[in-house]
Amino acid sequence: MTTQDFILNRCVFVNSEWVLPWAETIPHWDELNTPPKIIWFSVTKKEDILQAIKIDHLFRCVVIEQGKDFQQHSNVLFHEEYYSTGDEDYDYYLGFTNKHDFLNKTLPKIKENFNVSIS
Repeated sequence: MTTQDFILNRCVFVNSEWVLPWAETIPHWDELNTPPKIIWFSVTKKEDILQAIKIDHLFRCVVIEQGKDFQQHSNVLFHEEYYSTGDEDYDYYLGFTNKHDFLNKTLPKIKENFNVSIS
């Protein structure tokens, strides 16, 4: 299955709504300050989540209860990478926009399904 098929078969929303808290992270600003169309797709199985991360390791994940609209998302998870103090190594971080929701709802599910360390 191609990457395009993987995404299109799981497509739930297509919109131009930017969900990260920093406007400067919006890609491809144009003169109207409108972000490009974004394909939001759903993955729930561990292997599909890992495939989605492989497609774009700087992923954005919108947490939406089943049956809710896009605008009713409860959290946005995003990946960031920073240069570490070593030789061209990177440190990777998972960020979130709603700390309470992340700690009480999302993190327990991540810990249950993935081998993660929290520091």
